[in-house]
Amino acid sequence: MLLEANFDINQIGETLEWKFSRKDGDGNPLTGRYAGAIYFTMGELVHIKVRAGGYEKFESFKVLDCSLITRPQIVCIAPGQLATYASPSPFDGVAGACVAIAPDEFGPPRARESEDDGRRYHTISRKWDNFLTVGEDTGRWEVSFVLTVEITRRSGKQDTRVFVFDPEGVVGAGVTPPDMGDTDDGVACMPEGEVIGGLPA
Repeated sequence: MLLEANFDINQIGETLEWKFSRKDGDGNPLTGRYAGAIYFTMGELVHIKVRAGGYEKFESFKVLDCSLITRPQIVCIAPGQLATYASPSPFDGVAGACVAIAPDEFGPPRARESEDDGRRYHTISRKWDNFLTVGEDTGRWEVSFVLTVEITRRSGKQDTRVFVFDPEGVVGAGVTPPDMGDTDDGVACMPEGEVIGGLPA
């Protein structure tokens, strides 16, 4: 899966334009059960690309810091018991909720130009040379991405900006409370039978 995080060098707001995509389809579907969420599959490799753009030409940008933060949500609730939460991170080898991505692991800048309403739009992208692997834990997480960049303009002026996005992430089916009228224990848990158990062939 590829996370693309885009910003305009002159934008006023802090929100990144973001997209998760994979070869077998969209990683953040617009329709269906997982609409509006990032839908991970077990064993998936997650890559990151950051793209800066602007109608004015600029020299480059560099990543000063980059963090992917996962806030675990409830996966099981039973009367008289404490709620069970997803693990801190859906990614293998990550003990806590925050993945700090080293700025020096972003590859060299790649420049491109395109036409937008008759105006030339300049973009520079940098791809993370490493990746994260989605683990085998099912659950739901609020996913936050925080990016600090230093933009160098053609005049030599440098601007430091912080950009963010904050969608919802799912590994497996999330939480689906059962019909309480058909159960004796009143337990609401993730249905393991609906978990996506691996990558498509």
